[in-house]
Amino acid sequence: LLLEPGAVRAIATWPQFSITSFKMISALARQGILPRTVIDVGANVGQFAIASAMIFSKVQVHSFEPVPETVSALKENVRTLANVKVYPLALGERQGHCAFHVNSHSQSSSILALGKSHLEAFPDEREARTIDVELTTLDAVFDKIDLDPPVLLKLDVQGYETQTLAGGSRTLKRCDYVVAEASFKPMYQGETPFTDVLTMMERRNFEFLRPVGWLTEPRTGEVLQIDALFQRTIASETRTFTATSETAIVK
Repeated sequence: LLLEPGAVRAIATWPQFSITSFKMISALARQGILPRTVIDVGANVGQFAIASAMIFSKVQVHSFEPVPETVSALKENVRTLANVKVYPLALGERQGHCAFHVNSHSQSSSILALGKSHLEAFPDEREARTIDVELTTLDAVFDKIDLDPPVLLKLDVQGYETQTLAGGSRTLKRCDYVVAEASFKPMYQGETPFTDVLTMMERRNFEFLRPVGWLTEPRTGEVLQIDALFQRTIASETRTFTATSETAIVK
């Protein structure tokens, strides 16, 4: 990590530093993925939001987190960053309220309950309590908000990714990139596996580029989850030509 350009300064000066987020976003920037808008769904205490705000130039970050004490920590961590806006909300497929499972490890909290595979891999994990949170959709939030492109949507909602995407069909059409956490075996009860996430994204005109992060089983090293990077595909242009002109008319 210390060999990463800017890492030492980031550790010393950022209000919240995450090795995972720093390395992921630094790599995306080196690869030419430079969003002007980041939609950070499942923000926790601001790890991804802060790295985005500090590394991506002239970016606006919209961060979503529903657990009250985590929202308080998130707001405190980003209070000096004018380009980060915090929404104390859960995102899903509908508007209303829902039960939310707060777990002993805050980053694993979810609308979905912990699954057998999760508990087997991380036996110290447990559910602390269930709370009621406000639930809304990507489209309900962003239909009337300008999003400066390129737009990167990051989903880290612990198994609730497909439901969140289902509530954002119009917003997704405005996104250029998506980083979505996806599991190879269900880590939460009712979670959609990676293969189905892949199919869903393909149907919405996004191609899977590569993993940009992953979670392994501590004992065996088995890859359980990946942070999958998707890019919007450019539809093939249909070209017709007039009989008397060599000029192409693009439809």
